[in-house]
Amino acid sequence: DEFAMGSGNEHCYFGAVRNPWDQSRVPGGSSGGSAALVAARVVPYATGSDTGGSVRQPAAFCGVTGFKPSYGRISRFGMVAYASSLDQAGVIAQSAADCAEVYHHLAGFDPHDGTSLELVQAPIDLTQSLAGKTIGLPSFAFSERAEGIAPGVRASIADAVRRLEALGARCVPITLDYAEQALAAYYVIAPCEASSNLARFDGVRYGFRAADSKNLQALYENSRTEGFGAEVQKRILIGTYALSTGYFDAYYLQAQKVRRLIAQAYAKAFASVDLIATPTAPTTAYRIGGHQTEPNADVSEILADVFTVGVNLAGLPAISVPCALSEGLPVGLQLIGPRLGEQAVLSAAHQFQLASDFHRLLPASQHTSTSQSLRP
Repeated sequence: DEFAMGSGNEHCYFGAVRNPWDQSRVPGGSSGGSAALVAARVVPYATGSDTGGSVRQPAAFCGVTGFKPSYGRISRFGMVAYASSLDQAGVIAQSAADCAEVYHHLAGFDPHDGTSLELVQAPIDLTQSLAGKTIGLPSFAFSERAEGIAPGVRASIADAVRRLEALGARCVPITLDYAEQALAAYYVIAPCEASSNLARFDGVRYGFRAADSKNLQALYENSRTEGFGAEVQKRILIGTYALSTGYFDAYYLQAQKVRRLIAQAYAKAFASVDLIATPTAPTTAYRIGGHQTEPNADVSEILADVFTVGVNLAGLPAISVPCALSEGLPVGLQLIGPRLGEQAVLSAAHQFQLASDFHRLLPASQHTSTSQSLRP
């Protein structure tokens, strides 16, 4: 998706990216191109950017593994900023083992990135057992009142939880306060930061420059009108509005307060559990153009991020692993760890994949392809 804005890779200058499992469906977004190439076994791994789930959600839609580390663990230098306090580089690969291998080489301090953490990245130990681990199942994702989750996804995640328990984990219900407010907070904070970050693309210093502008004001207007797609323009305008005089306190500051409460809620939860599990997305991949034909199209696309945005607001590590097929399309299980808990997240995902074969499944069109993995 253009400037990483979208959940389906339909907001692209070159047209929609197609899901290898069903080319009438989206691969997820915004890093859907990376996920589609890994799923089609064109490449063994690909990088992506995750601002609100844009590595994990496309990985779920395409039946591959998507890993987002803690905020600051992989340098953002060289990435075009969307929302600087949320953006995090991540890895999409066939398996958690592959993600761990790539992550080991990418993670580390970078003096060019002011948010980069000065920590030495030790190799990830994938042999840690799930036996004795406690995994929290938040009520906003697992209670009978949880809305918007497709029946096939709900059943698939329930089966994945049973697999985790069979591996020795203890899965317990938990409450994540303010989890249901995460989407609202995210869709204020992210557009506000985008409005600020993308102001540099004015036709003078960065990016596209419109031709035949009569004066400087026209150059700015024409360059930003022609150079930004509709979705990017919409989010910039939302952010500009929320940052304007009279609305800054009512929207942006309130969203930041909610963000802090969400981070505190996760910290409280991790005082009693080792990991948190949720569906990665509430549905399987939807049809290209499908959301545009619905009465509340924008809301429908936004809801695809309902289980992923809280992780970015809190700066936590998380991974999506394939856990089932529902009506022939992949379903992703998300495992979330505490701050700097990459070891716990990756080892748990690896143990899950040792006991399942869903990450090895190929789209029907790829059954004759050779599976590309970094490890046997």
